[in-house]
Amino acid sequence: MKALVFLAAVPALMVAGAQAAHDELRDEMTVYGRPLSPYTLQPQWSALAETNTALLLRRIAGANVNFNGTLAGIAQYRGMFGPRVNVNIDGINIGNACSNNMDAPLHYMPRAFVESVEVIRGIAPVSSGLETIGGTVVADSRLSRFTDGDAFELHGNVNAGGQSVDDGFAASGLVSVANSRHRLHVGANREEGDDRAFGDGTIVPTGYERTAFDTGYGFRSGAHELAFDYRRNDTGPTGTPALPMDDIYSDANLFRSRYDGRIGAVDVLGKLYYTDIDHRMSNYDLRAAMPGRRRFTLASSNALGYQAEAMVALAGGNLKLGADGHLLDYRADIGDPDNAMFFLRNFNDLERDRYGAYAEWTAPSTGRIGGLIGLRWTHVAMDAGRVDASMAMMMPALATLRDRFNASDRSVDDDNIDAVAIAEYRFSDATTLELGVAHKTRSPANQERYLWSPLEATGGLSDGNLYVGDVDLDPEHAWQLELGLDWRAKRVYLTPRAFYHHVDDYIQGVPATDPIEVMVATMNGDATPLKYANVDARLWGVDANWGVQLTDAWFIDGVVSWVRGERRDIDDDLFRIAPLNALIDLGYRRPRWSATAEGVFYAPQNDVSATNGERASDGYALLNLYAQYLLPDLGLSVSAGIENVLDRTYRPHLNGINRVLASDVAPGTRLPGDGVNAFVQVAWQY
Repeated sequence: MKALVFLAAVPALMVAGAQAAHDELRDEMTVYGRPLSPYTLQPQWSALAETNTALLLRRIAGANVNFNGTLAGIAQYRGMFGPRVNVNIDGINIGNACSNNMDAPLHYMPRAFVESVEVIRGIAPVSSGLETIGGTVVADSRLSRFTDGDAFELHGNVNAGGQSVDDGFAASGLVSVANSRHRLHVGANREEGDDRAFGDGTIVPTGYERTAFDTGYGFRSGAHELAFDYRRNDTGPTGTPALPMDDIYSDANLFRSRYDGRIGAVDVLGKLYYTDIDHRMSNYDLRAAMPGRRRFTLASSNALGYQAEAMVALAGGNLKLGADGHLLDYRADIGDPDNAMFFLRNFNDLERDRYGAYAEWTAPSTGRIGGLIGLRWTHVAMDAGRVDASMAMMMPALATLRDRFNASDRSVDDDNIDAVAIAEYRFSDATTLELGVAHKTRSPANQERYLWSPLEATGGLSDGNLYVGDVDLDPEHAWQLELGLDWRAKRVYLTPRAFYHHVDDYIQGVPATDPIEVMVATMNGDATPLKYANVDARLWGVDANWGVQLTDAWFIDGVVSWVRGERRDIDDDLFRIAPLNALIDLGYRRPRWSATAEGVFYAPQNDVSATNGERASDGYALLNLYAQYLLPDLGLSVSAGIENVLDRTYRPHLNGINRVLASDVAPGTRLPGDGVNAFVQVAWQY
């Protein structure tokens, strides 16, 4: 065993192994004007063993994760996932390189670098991103900070730990030098682990490797601040057993710059960033492939992004006027290591360029009435180059699909309008009611529009079906309605939300009827392929976070989430929707130590998609134990815990379906969750 657990994101004062806190019970909740909207999880305040940053979302009301492998976590919020959820990493959009989302955006935020993970609760403001039909998640890194004096100060922290479930370990460090005008930091992280254990054996392959390097410089003069940051993320061989291939490497360079300042009476924000990712995956390096079916994929993604925003005081509130954009170039080619002549240009010279402009007015925070209104225009320009495949000369049906695609008009332009109106009424200092309504849009993703040959390059759907795209898809349009309550007494808080989303032109797979597409899919092993199409859908549900300070030391709190998703055009349910779930913490906290018992509860999910061939799942309950001890004079904290104490075998409904033969998990069954996991984390801050 290499070690016993994973990593504390920073030295921590652990509170209740769980989540961001709430005004008078915990101090970690970050509120920016609207008390019901942002919900921030600061993992440095918790002893948690998650390797994958995306898994932290399970601890936030309404949020969850589609899990396909140790580092392959796709954000889900209120039943929407993948390209529908806007994920910002340090204020930028990352154009990931894997056509199956094994490197979804949070993959590029190692847990060691996380300062906070925020879900903008409910309807996302138009200023939060270009396409926010499924909400917005914001993950921010730990950075150097300016001080108040002219003398430079040296600060840093070192973190190390290990966990038993995969004999995994991690180590990280951050060093910063700063004064009132300059700040500079350098950070590094290394983590690796073997295949993960569960109650009945081992999940193969789920080993992982990741190395990351982070550096940044900031300059401040008066009301002006300029920052430059760079991150290098190298993911090595990492298993994704729910996907057709495993991640052999994902090498990313992330450059970002930012200006914050005040010019006269105007607050100004400017961002310019660039991401460059090279990615290789294969179905034979980490798992056994059928003879003659060994394949690899080489993919690359390059994206340039920008945002310019001005904010001025208007009518007692603040008016934001902004313009933003994200210009993505992408390609992915499939090859055969045993046959140099084999090739399939899956996505060739694909472009997805988005240009937006928005206006948003936030009402004053004083008085009984508040809220915001916002309007956004987003232009989405998509195009793709000509495709080809070596097998087309021997497969006339494949040649027909190729020729048909190449002869089509692949240049598509969408003009989308988003509008948001949110009103708040404060009955008292303790009680606020919020009502929101919005119209949100999303244009088709790369795979949905340009997947020309039936494949499983589906953005990580992991339903086992082959899919084919449709260039002529329409954008999704959703009407969203939200009702929320925020009640906070001295020792109690409760923040329930109810929502309804009415979605026209919802994009999902339907049974393919084109005989050529069916013929090619049948030759590839799937006689019932799906084709992306526009359908009608609705999603509705409730979620809440709550807590009670029982005594000065004892507390209990938690989250509960329920969402229902179904088609409106036929009698069927939407695919991969989280079942009713809850997390409850019972904790005891003293100045130097704390301990928490956590219960995780998931109901069965029987409302499943017949179209996707989705299977129902059983419910389960887990017990986790966490503790932390602080040595403030030495700058040390020691965290430890045992997760899944009773070593239950359970299969989260949002886990993908196993495709690997040589595993203790039967092919075609849902990936199980981790078995019992003991961990220790040590952090030193100076």
